[in-house]
Amino acid sequence: MNLKQFLTYLKTPILVVGLRTIFYTGKGGTGKTVISCMTALKSAKLGYKTLLMSSDPAHTLRDALGVYVGSEETKIDKNLWAVHVNPIDEATKHHAELMEYIASVLSSKGLDDALAYEVANLPGVTGIASLLKVEGYWENKKYDVVVVDSVPSGEALKLLFVPDMLGKISKRLINIFAPLTSLTVIAKPVIGAPPPSKNLIRKEIRVLEQLENLKNMLTDFNTTSVRLVANPDYFSLSNIKRTYMMLSLYGINVDLAIINKVIPKVEENSYFYDWIKSQKKYVDELYLNLSPLPIKILKLYESELMNVPKLEKAANELFGEEDPTKIYHKGKPMVVNKHSEREVEVVLNVPYVSKENMEVERVGEELIVYLNTDMGKIGLIIPLPTITYMMSLKKAKLINGKLHLVFMKEK
Repeated sequence: MNLKQFLTYLKTPILVVGLRTIFYTGKGGTGKTVISCMTALKSAKLGYKTLLMSSDPAHTLRDALGVYVGSEETKIDKNLWAVHVNPIDEATKHHAELMEYIASVLSSKGLDDALAYEVANLPGVTGIASLLKVEGYWENKKYDVVVVDSVPSGEALKLLFVPDMLGKISKRLINIFAPLTSLTVIAKPVIGAPPPSKNLIRKEIRVLEQLENLKNMLTDFNTTSVRLVANPDYFSLSNIKRTYMMLSLYGINVDLAIINKVIPKVEENSYFYDWIKSQKKYVDELYLNLSPLPIKILKLYESELMNVPKLEKAANELFGEEDPTKIYHKGKPMVVNKHSEREVEVVLNVPYVSKENMEVERVGEELIVYLNTDMGKIGLIIPLPTITYMMSLKKAKLINGKLHLVFMKEK
């Protein structure tokens, strides 16, 4: 190996074992698609075989890249491919036979055919199909990195958490019907419809294996992470705070938050001066809310980021010399410990805060932590997990940068 080859070897990125998977999520219109494109372009430039994936029905990848992106993997540049996943097509491929069978059972019980098909469309089936596509890439090891431009966070959360739920439904159906598949004559009078075929059972067992693999992939902190994208406004930031908490509760790692469309500084008499003051206030609060999660700021550009050269330039401004596929952070902002049926402890990260400068108040489904800072009194609104809704806050203690909250159910 000569010196030139050795230097090239040193610059070659070393990826963690397993497919690096990055999901971008946030409220609609925050810029998830362009940031997904920027990440994928920079990843490909670093030598990773990268796939950019979206299931957005608006085909926003096509608009951002200026290249047609269809249901087959399309080569965009060296080391970069893109694909648009049609969730309905994928769901039909994976679950059509199961949905047909459930519809026939419901129809045999007297339910209207159209309604039977609606009910048979299992919750989350179309959404989970996109994730099963990711699981397929994980299995075939064709790519080093997959960047997923997710649907808006409310829907994305449902998709990320549905494997468990859908798996339980399928397991229940298999447990009920599998023993009856070879006993059709006996089974039909018992359940009022023919039992599912052996082929259907085999297919569903395969899907269950995929769902289990998918769950393991989503909760692997060494390979998978979600990144939050927000604009510096109240509704967008409230959305990602709740998303961050929910992802944490479900054991999915959030490694980075990106605040997009931040207006650069202008003269005091400028039309945008009040906007900038407002944005700064929200960004400062977010640093306190999300700490210690890393946050990156992306400015509002003079024009839309549409086409590869503009996206590459913005990617260099956002990530600099960093590898955008690296895992920026591992950790949970909230840990829930259930001590008994009546007592739950919630532990929150609140670094750099002293007991003297903090007050805690419970307001409905949220906790407000008041902090005395140089900017005055700031109230941080923290969504609480559902398990605490019917409980009262009994104790709050600050121990080594962590706020321990004890909730108890009244007798």
